[in-house]
Amino acid sequence: MTSPLSRRQFLSRSTAVGAGTVVAASGLASGESSATQTRDDSLESVVSDAAERALSNYDAGGLTVAVVKDGEVALTEGYGHAYQSESVPVKPDETLFRVGSVSKVATWTAAMQLVDRDKVEVDAPVNDSLDAVEIPQTYDEPITLEHLATHTPGFELRGWGDTVNKPQYVRPLAESVSTNVPGRVRPPGELCQYTNYAAALAGQLVADVSGQQFGSYVTKHVFEPLGMTNSTFRPAPSKLVPASGKAVKDTVSFYSDVAPASGLHTTGNDMARLLQAHLNDGVVDGERILSADAVEEMHKQWYTPHERFDGMAFGLFEESRGDTRLVGHSGAVMDFACEFSLIPEDGTGLFVVAHGTEASSANNEVVDVLLERFAPVETDEKQLTPSGMPERADELGGRYRSVSVTDKTAKDKAIFGYLKRQPVDVRVADDGRVITEQGDSVDEWVEIEPLLFEHVEKDEKILFRTEDGEITHLLQGLGAYEQIGYLQQLSVQGWLAAVATVTTLTGLLWWPAARAWRHVRGGTAPPPSATRARWTAAAGIGGLVLFVAALAASSIVVSGMDRPTLYNRPPAWFDAVFVVPTVGAIVTLVAAGFGARAWYDGEWSLVSRVHYSLVVAATGVIYWLLHYWNLLAV
Repeated sequence: MTSPLSRRQFLSRSTAVGAGTVVAASGLASGESSATQTRDDSLESVVSDAAERALSNYDAGGLTVAVVKDGEVALTEGYGHAYQSESVPVKPDETLFRVGSVSKVATWTAAMQLVDRDKVEVDAPVNDSLDAVEIPQTYDEPITLEHLATHTPGFELRGWGDTVNKPQYVRPLAESVSTNVPGRVRPPGELCQYTNYAAALAGQLVADVSGQQFGSYVTKHVFEPLGMTNSTFRPAPSKLVPASGKAVKDTVSFYSDVAPASGLHTTGNDMARLLQAHLNDGVVDGERILSADAVEEMHKQWYTPHERFDGMAFGLFEESRGDTRLVGHSGAVMDFACEFSLIPEDGTGLFVVAHGTEASSANNEVVDVLLERFAPVETDEKQLTPSGMPERADELGGRYRSVSVTDKTAKDKAIFGYLKRQPVDVRVADDGRVITEQGDSVDEWVEIEPLLFEHVEKDEKILFRTEDGEITHLLQGLGAYEQIGYLQQLSVQGWLAAVATVTTLTGLLWWPAARAWRHVRGGTAPPPSATRARWTAAAGIGGLVLFVAALAASSIVVSGMDRPTLYNRPPAWFDAVFVVPTVGAIVTLVAAGFGARAWYDGEWSLVSRVHYSLVVAATGVIYWLLHYWNLLAV
């Protein structure tokens, strides 16, 4: 099991991350900075060396860095080349980068601005402020802006509707948030589940309260006062690919359909000014966007699963490095990776964004150097040992799967099951250590409080959560895993599917073959009840075959249409595909009834009854798997 997720790891695993093809530049190119800087030659040298290593060691084409120290810009610099433009050097004052989920920093800043101006209350139901969409009243407690800002509204993780493959398919925000509304799977405030929909909904709230389009509001009330002249939420700004003769729409295949969550394009210089606003009590060059109290409110802790865990500020993630507290946000979309971090108590902030196939690794190379400089961590050797068996040791063991999968009600559950297929296996050693395994990673933990465990060597913790007295979840920082049963394990389901498929095929192949053999060689025909039962069972099996064929045909049809892909945004008629296996499941239940009657009445031969029962049971197992993965129309 990996160690408890850092803010960067948590975000990169909760959002769809793509890869592209950008060739690393052989040299470094620096752009002129238009911002007034307090020059720090040693900082410039350290960052330049780190950027050079990043572009040399990883498949990354360019990056930009902004550092604010004591509230003043200490460095803005560009390295390598612009996106898909090897002949154009990165310039911090004009080269655009996609910043993925760091877009949310601007969104939450705008939302807090409305709070600061008494236009909305953080603890009021968001339904009171939203015009474009009505959030279902699934639970007694309403969802508030505070819940959205801490990713605790209780929504399932939404997949369909977040991205498109062409800019002309990007919808107005109001349409995006009112379509494929994610299900509410838990009461608000109970558990953190990172989702783009929360930020998108907050962006629409900004639009509905202000009476302006979201992008227009942020431009007028955040970007323009701060002098962020190049920042935009437009889906395909031409400066993203500045090379002569290249158009964004012909070069890029990823566009955010939820701009407040992941649609910002910006420069190093612009983000330096946003850093300054957060570090200078909301003021940059005499222009105020937030009151000092509002900035303090944004940076304080609003949610944590445990007092000894890092938690959430207002839309920003906490991260502890020794005694230093950071708040900020990471971002990653196809070909881009980004980091926005603040050390409010020290007046320090940093912004790094890179592009390329290995943008995340390149970005982390520079971020780690900067964090080591401004928030160094002393590595004290420790070796915790247990004093005995942990409380409720017999209940801790088992397999835990991401709640992104277990708490999924939509038809794209299987997609998240594939993306997040590495579970966490937990067992308790004889000496009382809790051992967790995830992939190739094995970690050991010692209980320091009931159900709270600390790593034996690192300053990291995990927490087991209970519901109604039963242990149900494992929390790694803000990442949550739910304990699952034996039949929910993917390996077990894989074997079940394989055995069930083979068994089902024996009926589909053997019954017609036996009928043909009797026709050729003669023989006693089965009783009419057996014939009816086999035809019914075959129809149930046919439902599975037709479902697979319908999925394949839908994919082919949609790919040939001038519309978003099936993965991006399925058409309305796609729901009809799932009616096919639903009907097949009902028919299989009828077939099971025929089998039960045959056993009760003693009809057919014993071999026929056993084989028929096995085939129907196997078909039922496959339908149960489809039901588990939300692939039936019920």
